[in-house]
Amino acid sequence: MKLYLEIPELDKHFPFRSFVTKGDRLCYPHWHKEIEIIYVAKGSVDLGINDVPIHLSQGEIQFVDSGDVHYFLASPDSERVVIQFDLGFFQEVPVIDVREHSLRDIFASMEHSGRKWPAGVADKMRRLIESIHEENTRRADGYAYLIKARMFEMLTLIFREVPKSGAHRQPKISEESATKSRETLEKLERIFTYVENHYREAISLKEVAQYMGFSPYYFTKLFKRNTGMTFVSFLNEYRLNKAKWMLLNGDAPMTEVAEASGFGSVKTFHHFFKEATGISPLKYRRTIYGNNSAKM
Repeated sequence: MKLYLEIPELDKHFPFRSFVTKGDRLCYPHWHKEIEIIYVAKGSVDLGINDVPIHLSQGEIQFVDSGDVHYFLASPDSERVVIQFDLGFFQEVPVIDVREHSLRDIFASMEHSGRKWPAGVADKMRRLIESIHEENTRRADGYAYLIKARMFEMLTLIFREVPKSGAHRQPKISEESATKSRETLEKLERIFTYVENHYREAISLKEVAQYMGFSPYYFTKLFKRNTGMTFVSFLNEYRLNKAKWMLLNGDAPMTEVAEASGFGSVKTFHHFFKEATGISPLKYRRTIYGNNSAKM
């Protein structure tokens, strides 16, 4: 059993980091005390936060609060800018306000989904994220000071212009709720691991439900409620992502791609691929290769 607690490697004197992740990736459920910002620069990402499924498209932003359990499945052509920071990052300047808001209250009460912000606010946040990550990547003289300044600017934007969440978030969840959430996440991890290890084989919903010790009915409800999609849709999407990666990174024949990605036949593979992308696997490969050649 994997431990869901993640401990990002942050400098204790500068508890901040930013990085880019690319391509398809299945990230298991985990949590950390640091606040996380996910900005989808390209493609799309299916997130799960505290058992709530969220689909993020290109340009969208999502905040993940301290202690929130989250996982995601990204599309192979996607690119995500991720920023993680500890609240100690702002410790030099205490929040002094007549209403006595704490930093934790500000981040906990904000609307975490960028799609629910006014367009102008989302644009400002997007520019701040891009500027912060660029400074952290280039690391020119004085970059840490500028990152600090941009982060304080972000904090002010959240305080003044980002809407408050309509949900009443509790700072602490009950032991019973925590236990139920943990049990659900453990079940999801087992399912994800099973798919990762067996996607090349013929997998039926009944077989996975039996592996989990559930009835097909219970398994179907559990998976749909916590991921936002059916198990069959998830499995096909996972296989298609693997197939796309093979098409982008090699010249294997279609029969080999179909077999390696878990589709029973080229005909089945062709059908699912065209239904999902609108073009055939061969045309997809030629289009990508053509675009790459044009850039060279």
